[in-house]
Amino acid sequence: MHIYVHIPFCARKCPYCGFYSVAHCNEAAGYFKALDKEILEQPVICSAEAEGDVETVYFGGGTPSFVDASYVCNAFRKIRHLFSLEEGEFTIEVNPNSFDADKARKYREAGFNRISIGVQSLHDDVLQTLGRLHDRQEALDAIECAKSAGFTNISCDLILGVPGQREEDLYEDAQILIDAGAKHISMYSLMIEEGTVFEQRYGDRLDEYVDPDLERRMYHGLRSFLESRGLIPYEISNCAFPGYESRHNLSYWQGREYYAFGAGAHGYLNSERFAHPEDIGEYIKDPMKRITEEVLTEEDKRKEKCMLALRTSAGICRESAKQYDAIISKNMELGYLEECNTGFRLTSKGLDFANQVFMDFV
Repeated sequence: MHIYVHIPFCARKCPYCGFYSVAHCNEAAGYFKALDKEILEQPVICSAEAEGDVETVYFGGGTPSFVDASYVCNAFRKIRHLFSLEEGEFTIEVNPNSFDADKARKYREAGFNRISIGVQSLHDDVLQTLGRLHDRQEALDAIECAKSAGFTNISCDLILGVPGQREEDLYEDAQILIDAGAKHISMYSLMIEEGTVFEQRYGDRLDEYVDPDLERRMYHGLRSFLESRGLIPYEISNCAFPGYESRHNLSYWQGREYYAFGAGAHGYLNSERFAHPEDIGEYIKDPMKRITEEVLTEEDKRKEKCMLALRTSAGICRESAKQYDAIISKNMELGYLEECNTGFRLTSKGLDFANQVFMDFV
């Protein structure tokens, strides 16, 4: 089993972000009181197929580091006590502008052993375009704070395909992060999300500001660059030194069930994909309220398992692929899939057309 906890507070909403969050923490006390209630009551709905030890806990957002560290640490301690967690992968997301040595120490003392830092870029002009509140030095300082507190499993995010961004700057950022101690790098192409400031700014015309060919060169170039430095591309958007792959994110791509705590959090239990309302006030009133988004049949699960597995470099195992010979053959003929030791995986070309491949399994 796995647990995701959503902390929806931010210092400022990033103009490209489509995740649920609010640009304040006025309701933090009430929110974490409601979160405690949900944590204490929700385990009774654990399904039979999901029984067993909790392997990972992930505090994301929003910006977990924006609120007082005591809120986050107390919530995590409740989870650790309730599920008797001694070992596992326990991740917290932080942003450089709201993270310091004191918070790093408190997170480590509470038991977090993996930290994900929202660097996005080490070039100040790109950070300004992205609307980030930190600069290059603050990002590097955040990594040092994490290391000084005893974190050795450090992940950093990079965004590519930003208007005005240069390809060589992206590789320079990656090398600096590796030298600074990052063991895992997530690489995301800038996307226009519905309802964001970037949608108002760029509409659906991002390709007028960023050459699509340049964006693809950046993506494939960065994957190759990271691999040449020892960070293996184990998933479409993630590279890591061996042993530092995100176990929590791998659970999603393996179709595992997981708890979801917090306003706007999405979970998967008892074959049901559900979400909490994206409203902090509503969550405080009723932290147990859930919206059913989808109930998966056994066939749905099989197809989804294949689709999610294709996000990883391991791909689909042969046993699972047998049921979908026509889909596999079609995409091999198109050059999107290739045979590998474990089964079938996306080709380099297939990475650019991954959504088309995935749709064949929907």
